[in-house]
Amino acid sequence: MKVLYGAIIFAVWSILIGFFVQPLAAYSTIIAAFAAGIYVGYGKKSFDGLRNGAIAGLVGGILSGITVSYLPNYFSNVGGIPLKIYVSEWFTPVVGNFSLSLPQFSIFIYLLSVGLVFGSIGGLTSSIKIFRGILLFSTLFILFILFGAVDNMAWNWGRSDWTWYMSFQHVLTNVIDIQVAIVFAFIIIILYYILE
Repeated sequence: MKVLYGAIIFAVWSILIGFFVQPLAAYSTIIAAFAAGIYVGYGKKSFDGLRNGAIAGLVGGILSGITVSYLPNYFSNVGGIPLKIYVSEWFTPVVGNFSLSLPQFSIFIYLLSVGLVFGSIGGLTSSIKIFRGILLFSTLFILFILFGAVDNMAWNWGRSDWTWYMSFQHVLTNVIDIQVAIVFAFIIIILYYILE
């Protein structure tokens, strides 16, 4: 069941990160696959983490491919969020080659490749105990930034000249927000290890 949740994380995050955090749009699928791998591999043995990450990446790639290939025929967007996958420039030549011979499958091949590679890396990384503190810190930091962006968007709700992207950009370029996020993450990690 955890692998299925990881696949859903990959499918959903690959779209949401690309839309809400535009500077990272090109890497949204890579980040999403890595996050899915981390989720399914956490606390597992190395081989199990690697295997679960690969499976979550593959299933997530299939879900993402179906979402962006077939759902736009019925919905152009969901809640204003376009169903679109951003292709990293690292993979553009590969996708371009497949587009010539198999145009209907090129996005699937891209998503399956990214899911398999980065899902496996994420699963293996999170299964190694020494990396768990780093991953926990990164997760807490990202969540704090996300909550800060949501708070900023709520604060500016109703303004026609304010977008989600501007809320993320504001938080990511605000030194005080970054410092508070780092302190928050460190405190939670220390409490985690003390209470463990």
